[in-house]
Amino acid sequence: MIVMIYKVKLNLEWSMKYMSKYLVNNYDMIIFDCDGVLMNTNLLKCEAFGKAVEGYSEEIVNAFVENCKNTFGVSRYVKFKNFFSEFADESYDERKYNMYLNSYANICKEIYNFADITPGVIELLKELSDFNKYLFVASGSDEQELNEAFKSRGLSGFFKGIYGSPKSKLECVSLILNNHPHLKAVFIGDAISDLNTAKHYDMDFIYMSKYTVQSLEKDEICRGECTITINELSDLL
Repeated sequence: MIVMIYKVKLNLEWSMKYMSKYLVNNYDMIIFDCDGVLMNTNLLKCEAFGKAVEGYSEEIVNAFVENCKNTFGVSRYVKFKNFFSEFADESYDERKYNMYLNSYANICKEIYNFADITPGVIELLKELSDFNKYLFVASGSDEQELNEAFKSRGLSGFFKGIYGSPKSKLECVSLILNNHPHLKAVFIGDAISDLNTAKHYDMDFIYMSKYTVQSLEKDEICRGECTITINELSDLL
């Protein structure tokens, strides 16, 4: 038993040593998801979806929030359009749709003002910048909101581009890769939508697990198919 514990400890130490400078040594360009990677906002934003459609039954609102957890990375524009047919069981209403979007946007702006930046973000971004790495954000969150939030939180200067909806995550990453076709890139995300985006472009994928809100099944898929799994970004320092 003592030998087994010792071996596990050695493996963990080797793993952390291997991941030190992992990004610096292996990639020219790092693409980050935002929510659940750079900022601890996942649960807050899931709750915001529920607040935006207040007035419906608790059952409908809870089902919508749960769906949002398992489709994290999918644009709000898609989710609120789907809300009518898949949850409220009613015809699409343009007026309500825009009302939900505006309500959600206002809540998100508040969230980005006070949400915690995840451990290791500033240190890692500084280190990667010192090594002249190309840093980008590709998120399912609204692009204008992200740029405003990153500027107000002092993060925008680290990135060469911050992209989000209404473009899809695939479109965001396509734009980045097409503008820098000769750079070896990796995508860091916390959801299966991030994994699928990386696979679509044959990129390496680092799965950050600590703040994910997706189901256990999707979590296991991400762990099984990623290049490496980390708990938080500080693991990569």
